[in-house]
Amino acid sequence: MKLREYGLIFAVLVILFACMSGCTMTQKAGSAGPVTTTTGPASPTYTQVPSVSLAAASRGIDTTIDIHYNDFLCLDVQKEMGADYLYPDQKYAVWATSPVSGTVNVNVLLLTAGDYEKIQTVRPVWDTVKKTWVYEGIAPLIQLNDITIPQEKTVTLKTQGKYYLCADDRKEAGTNDAIFRVPVKMKLV
Repeated sequence: MKLREYGLIFAVLVILFACMSGCTMTQKAGSAGPVTTTTGPASPTYTQVPSVSLAAASRGIDTTIDIHYNDFLCLDVQKEMGADYLYPDQKYAVWATSPVSGTVNVNVLLLTAGDYEKIQTVRPVWDTVKKTWVYEGIAPLIQLNDITIPQEKTVTLKTQGKYYLCADDRKEAGTNDAIFRVPVKMKLV
């Protein structure tokens, strides 16, 4: 009879350890993004870091955004990185350069999902006082204006979410069949 009891206890322990081995918990560090905070009765707080997302983010983006003259196009950053979301406290560098050796000057913006919806109807307007392009009702996390030479800016994300990297040439007048290949990079720093 004792053998059955020990066998039952052993089986319960094996199941318990198997369930726990799927959850890797680390104490919250000041670096790459927290996701879920869990606490138990009288236990310390731990933060679970999604290793797949950190690995995807560290690969970054190194591509071109192909836009038509006087048009715009946005890349789904998560899709390009192979991640579901980007996370808070992650710091990214965004780099871009002119598509045609400095003769074409486009704007490059990093947007949240909410502003991505807005950019489809908001065109840039030149602010003569500030001497910059303004997107009414949009607050880009990064905005690189009139790129003629390579430019880079960094941003630390505040919230978990979806982000979009956009190239915009809608400040031009007229029509043209030209397609510009805007070189862009985005990497975790």
